[in-house]
Amino acid sequence: MSDPPWGVEPPQSGSELVRLLWRAGRDSAGKQRQVVQAVADAGRGKTRDQLRALFADESARLRVPRDPIWVERALDELEWSPAERARQTVRGLLIAGKGITQMVRSHGIPEAPRWMQPPTSASHHVWAERREKTPIAIDPGAASWLDRVLSSAPGRIEDMLALVDVWFDWAAPQEERPPIVVYIGAQKVGVLDQLATERFITVMESASERNTKPRTSATLAKAAHLMPPYLLVVEIPVPDGS
Repeated sequence: MSDPPWGVEPPQSGSELVRLLWRAGRDSAGKQRQVVQAVADAGRGKTRDQLRALFADESARLRVPRDPIWVERALDELEWSPAERARQTVRGLLIAGKGITQMVRSHGIPEAPRWMQPPTSASHHVWAERREKTPIAIDPGAASWLDRVLSSAPGRIEDMLALVDVWFDWAAPQEERPPIVVYIGAQKVGVLDQLATERFITVMESASERNTKPRTSATLAKAAHLMPPYLLVVEIPVPDGS
């Protein structure tokens, strides 16, 4: 995750904060367009996996923060014809409008069903000043559970994307350093990879000292070209200097 758009000194007023956030969003969108164009120019004849690697390289070169869901959406768009791109743009606007209307009517996002919520023992909320969007290695057997989650999550955008709460625990200690397991409700849905596990150890230790387990929000998105066809993305703390 990049540094805050206001740099070292925080904004002095609400209007300054809005102006800085708008500028940061504009600059970020501009860099994303540069990444997409560079991949499109260099990606003719390449497979989707090769294009995904190009996205990683170009994003690093242009210092665009990691965003796995944006990459999958951009890969889809590169495959669309002009007619399909126009159709999807209209569909996206209609879905966004519907989602905003629903949130206004319900005064925000309603509470998730109890079966989707973390247990009471998972009360340590994950927070860090610097974070990176990190995909979970999804358990192949969790696909049907994720189908149910996506169709039931209050903060969902049709069958495309949803905001959900996840929580973390160590796997059974069958090895020297077991992986960190990710749950939605009572169901294991995946694990953190090695790098994310190393970055998350201090969070696990901090929660353990409080006799609890970590929890945070995550984004669940359909990803038809992956197997299972889902992306579950959490923001993992990034140590200083990384």
